[in-house]
Amino acid sequence: MKTMRRAVLTVLAAVAAMASGGVHAQAKEPVKIGVVLSLSGPAAVFGLPERDAITAIHKETGGTVDGRKLDLVWCDDKTSPTEAARCVTQLINDDKVVAIIGPGTGGGILAAGPVAQRLSVPLLGPAGTVAITDKNNAFYLWVFRVAINDMVGIEKTLREAVKGGAKKIAVIYQEDAYGKFGSDYAQKLAKDLGYTVVETLGAPYTATDLTPQVTKFRNAGADAVFMQLSISSLGAAFLKAVNEVGLKVPLYGNSGLAQKSYIEAAGPLGEGVHVLSIGNLPYDPVPNEQKLAAILQKNGYAPQGWGEVVASNGYMTIVAALKKIPGPVTGQRMRDTIEGLCGFDTLSMGRPCYSKDNHDAWGDDALVLTTIRGGQFRSK
Repeated sequence: MKTMRRAVLTVLAAVAAMASGGVHAQAKEPVKIGVVLSLSGPAAVFGLPERDAITAIHKETGGTVDGRKLDLVWCDDKTSPTEAARCVTQLINDDKVVAIIGPGTGGGILAAGPVAQRLSVPLLGPAGTVAITDKNNAFYLWVFRVAINDMVGIEKTLREAVKGGAKKIAVIYQEDAYGKFGSDYAQKLAKDLGYTVVETLGAPYTATDLTPQVTKFRNAGADAVFMQLSISSLGAAFLKAVNEVGLKVPLYGNSGLAQKSYIEAAGPLGEGVHVLSIGNLPYDPVPNEQKLAAILQKNGYAPQGWGEVVASNGYMTIVAALKKIPGPVTGQRMRDTIEGLCGFDTLSMGRPCYSKDNHDAWGDDALVLTTIRGGQFRSK
């Protein structure tokens, strides 16, 4: 027991050192970082774990980076794109932040991107929605992803489905930018990966009865279902309908469902469901994730899933950028520095690398396919 405690303390000390750069670092002007997450509304299911991770890491590092005080300024985007844009405007104009982790959803980032561009402050987006880093966006230069691009996750999930024998795949998706892209991309990949999409159906976040959709899947002869969902309650409602209709085919979820809240909402109906995960923080963590889990637990938070992982990516990206800026910190200097970061310290899987042509730092080496067994996401 003493040995385990000593190991955890060593991990926590190492993480603090990542940010502090040592206790003798020269004092520098404090900087303000905005955090815009979905702390209420449907996306709070991952927004709250994201908040917990940022809070815990900030506390663990003493809120400093190389002797520079780091102040966090929070705003709840309420799972609303309009509110996300308002939050970003307020944090930049009123609070003078030089970078923002968030907004919390793809729709929120797309709404806030033009604000970030106009006011010259970068956004670190914890969402997979492909469009947020589309080079055709006028605001491309000002948005960096700290999650996994959905194209990467969707393809990996569907390859696993085909490997499992799927030939006729049905797609259920949530009615937003994240969901619709997943549905469209699944159809685009069909020929190359060797399957046919037999049905695609959407559902709003708040849907509770999905039996009509599942009935159509059964009647279409689907031999597997791809779930492009990130709202735990919606994913659980789908499983309930699958059970009621008696659809007995393998189910594959993209990484949006890799949340403890999904397992809790699904209950026994979740057994055997395959879910792609950004790492596997709560159940089979790699060494970097073990550090994050230790920080969360020390500060009173039980690890939940990918929410904490992508939030930690955002925070550690801020840390890495600030360590490379010796003088005054501005939004422009943060943007330019982030774009040149590669191979920096993180608390997650994979080796992140940004560049002028790539604002998606994390790739498929940060993903793992899990199966729900015994109420846990297991990758081993």
